[in-house]
Amino acid sequence: MTMGLDWPAMLQSILLLGLMAVLVLSIPMFVGVYVYYDAKRRGMNAAAWTLAAVLAPALAGFIIYLLVRTGRPDLICPQCGGQVAERYTVCPRCGAKLRRACPGCAAPAEQDWKVCPHCAVPLDGTGEGVTPPVRRKDRGLKRVLVVVVAAPVLMVAIAVGCYMAQSKGGSASIQKVTLDEYDQLQPSETVRGSVHRWLDGLEGRTDRAYALRYDLPGEYEYENKHYFLIYVPGGGNSASSSFGVASGLFAPAVELELEETGDSGSLFCVMATSEKAPGLRVTLGGKRLRCEVREVDYNPTTFLIYPDYSQLQRDEVLFLPERITVIKLESTGKGSGKVVDSTGVTDEDTLYQLMAAIDGGERLGWEDAIYQDMSGLDMSGGFQVVIEYQVREQYLSHDAMARLDVFEADGVCYLVDRRINHGDNFRRMDGDFYGLLESLFV
Repeated sequence: MTMGLDWPAMLQSILLLGLMAVLVLSIPMFVGVYVYYDAKRRGMNAAAWTLAAVLAPALAGFIIYLLVRTGRPDLICPQCGGQVAERYTVCPRCGAKLRRACPGCAAPAEQDWKVCPHCAVPLDGTGEGVTPPVRRKDRGLKRVLVVVVAAPVLMVAIAVGCYMAQSKGGSASIQKVTLDEYDQLQPSETVRGSVHRWLDGLEGRTDRAYALRYDLPGEYEYENKHYFLIYVPGGGNSASSSFGVASGLFAPAVELELEETGDSGSLFCVMATSEKAPGLRVTLGGKRLRCEVREVDYNPTTFLIYPDYSQLQRDEVLFLPERITVIKLESTGKGSGKVVDSTGVTDEDTLYQLMAAIDGGERLGWEDAIYQDMSGLDMSGGFQVVIEYQVREQYLSHDAMARLDVFEADGVCYLVDRRINHGDNFRRMDGDFYGLLESLFV
């Protein structure tokens, strides 16, 4: 069991915001560093040009710097690699001859000049031993340009990815119960004891909300179910509240807004349906509370979870359907059938026997051959099993009812478990199951 804030979602949000901040700051940082060192090598005012490149909007200062710097080339000596200026005739570090020099005034002269423009001394036209300076390869500019282009692209990609990955809100139900009502409605003595020990161990601070959370993977539906038992000191028996499931960047969140009542004698049972485990946000009297959530391996709420009866012994079963109606069908040909007889089962031992047999049937995945030719299956005979977890005589169908189809094909008994809502809902039943249904009509 773990307890604390919703750290995974918070950490993910912090990391995402940090990454976005790094991308935003990377452009001025790379531009500033590049301009400073490049201007310094060229003998330009490095500090002034760095500020202009970083602070000017839309990289305007950086573009102006690239245009201005062309008049101050970044040259190096071809022999020692030392930095030299365009006016140098020799390298001050190694003495390599970089340009022709006028024999009269020693001013640098171009290779094709005949007369020195400074002192009018004729030039001999030779350039023996001259190795002109070369331009430094500007690898830094390429890196800066990559950052300038890549950072916005990455930010857009992250934004699109976050939008695509944004967790959608699910549905939720809530029950408010007093501590006495909880003890009456909670069918498990073990769970009641665990919840009371949890409550007794809490600080009970009015600036906190406390919760137990149980996550139930979705077998019968695509989405998973998440059960919260929430205790808010000072917010019990709230006269009005706002409740719902909100979408989130990485996970949805159950939001509960309560009035401050000073009552600490209530619990809130919440069942939320969503793909990812939701966080919890509780507001009391307009003030957001810190939520301490503990994950547990049992359902702490008063919402009933239908168990896998095949995994339970009879004395471990906390509740059973109120009634199972078995309808016997007779095939009339061409895929149709008629009702021959029906019987209702309310005896608890027989109810357990039927439910254990149904849940013990082998679930068949999509790769099974039975799904390959559904049109060829004749399901018109056999039985229909109607499970009523709560009997409501006035309704032909309701949310606490499930209809299952049982038929034989090639000597094998199959059950279509319509409690499962995502298609791969066939079970291969034990050979005695068909006989068990037949025996109910004897």
